[in-house]
Amino acid sequence: MNTDAENFKNTFLPMGRQMFAEAIRILGNAADAEDAVQDVYTKLWERRNDLENVKNRHAYVLMMVRNRCLTIAGSIHRQSAELNEADTDGAVSHSDELEARDRISKVMRIIETLPSNQRLVITMHDIEGRTKEEIEHATELSADNVRQLLSRARRFIRDCFAKE
Repeated sequence: MNTDAENFKNTFLPMGRQMFAEAIRILGNAADAEDAVQDVYTKLWERRNDLENVKNRHAYVLMMVRNRCLTIAGSIHRQSAELNEADTDGAVSHSDELEARDRISKVMRIIETLPSNQRLVITMHDIEGRTKEEIEHATELSADNVRQLLSRARRFIRDCFAKE
């Protein structure tokens, strides 16, 4: 067996149970949690050569799981809200709905490219609806740092849309 694969299995597979527990805690759904964990394993495999520089792999993996779950949760929440809005407003055209979905997809793709701390803060605030104080407590970041990370993330997203 290939040593790359053996190293990967020995390092990351033992974390699977904890990854799944974290995913199910956030998503509340076993199927979505399994998808999230599988997505994280795929990303870990793709980045396996870069992971040697990560000092705390356990924390890094759990952060990846949280980020992926928050992305999935935000996507599910937005899709549900869009469907409810479309049901109550018959005047929304099909093309408007498709355009809105495209914008949401683009924003989610942009968020996934943000540095991990910006991605975490904007996901917690703008997708989960947490207050800045809740984010400070959960992440142990200062109030100024949370505001700065939100500002930078939003500016980056606006700039990406402006480039179109």
